[in-house]
Amino acid sequence: MIELQKRNFERRGALRTIGSLGAGALTMSAGLPSRANAEWSPELAPNSEQFFVIDAVAHCYNHAPYNRRLRREAGNSINTTYSYHELCTPERFRLTYQQWERDWQADEVMDVMLLESATNMVCMHSVPMFDLYYDGLVSNDKGAYLKNKYPDRVVWYAAVDLFNQDRMYEVADEAIARGADGIKLYPTQLNVEQGKWEGWFMDDEELALPFFDYLQGKGIKHIAIHKLVGYTGDKTKALGVEDIHRAAETFPNITFHIVHAGWLLLEETVRLLNARDNVTAVLEGPMLFPLFDLDKFTRLMSMYMNRVDTNRIIYASTAVNQHPYWIVKSFIDYQPPEGADFSLTDADKAKILGGNFARYHDINMAAQRLKIADDKWSKEKAVHGFREPYLMQRLG
Repeated sequence: MIELQKRNFERRGALRTIGSLGAGALTMSAGLPSRANAEWSPELAPNSEQFFVIDAVAHCYNHAPYNRRLRREAGNSINTTYSYHELCTPERFRLTYQQWERDWQADEVMDVMLLESATNMVCMHSVPMFDLYYDGLVSNDKGAYLKNKYPDRVVWYAAVDLFNQDRMYEVADEAIARGADGIKLYPTQLNVEQGKWEGWFMDDEELALPFFDYLQGKGIKHIAIHKLVGYTGDKTKALGVEDIHRAAETFPNITFHIVHAGWLLLEETVRLLNARDNVTAVLEGPMLFPLFDLDKFTRLMSMYMNRVDTNRIIYASTAVNQHPYWIVKSFIDYQPPEGADFSLTDADKAKILGGNFARYHDINMAAQRLKIADDKWSKEKAVHGFREPYLMQRLG
């Protein structure tokens, strides 16, 4: 009986997930104009020295079938993100589903980021989606490995699962000991036994606030919280942003990074950013809009540039789901349309692409550029330019 209920719940959950996460993706590739047929060139942009690009959210995903704890739900999530890969990647460079559906290794992800795009540094986010994936989708082991092997190129936010209250403090301690620069949290999960979504809130006095106090005592200054993607009102209320107000007020020395800021609830997000100066807008997801919905990106940037402190808007790609080459290029090339109520200068773009993140993490970009000038990625690009997108993955 329990197995039957579980299968029925997974089936219902898959349909619900398509509705909340994937409906847009599954229709956009058929219905919206895409700029993903943009040309590719190995040549470094002549203005590349003007931008020091720090990708605030990158992932070493494990999409492999063996990693799926809930087969249908995890499979649907992967199918949804692959639809964005198809939408945002020119056909010549697009991965087949078989090439994409795999356990991405840490070093190959770094090559994609640093050899194949204008990215200079990455913030690797581990992910605590243990309801769907055995390793959470992006393991702490991968993040710790990269942070310790490439400290001049990598910032790492470790994943902690607040649904596992028995181990959350222990996992945080382990991550901090391994070099974590921040903590990444997910506020919702599927409860198969109860047949429903469940969530926790950032202003929870018994769960979240004591944990944030503990992290602060351990020296953690950055907490990234997955929000907005999958928001369906009261069904997934914990994916809203209102609960961040009290957390940010209570811990003014912690910076709370809203991941996917602007995907949904833009007005609420803007109000939060204006009320709490220790909250940032991390544009993982919205940075894809120039590739398939330029009007939507213009509306979003109008809100941010007119109503939010631009020092708190932060670039993120969601790579390696989508390739960073076109995401960075589309933002650098972007110009507000004639008659727009805002401007976006190269100085603004430089802050969003890396300057703001660098300031929060005390990274001196000029000094950092010198540190990485002679590493393997810089030397390779200096001689050959960009490597073709997803070259090694396409060669198999």
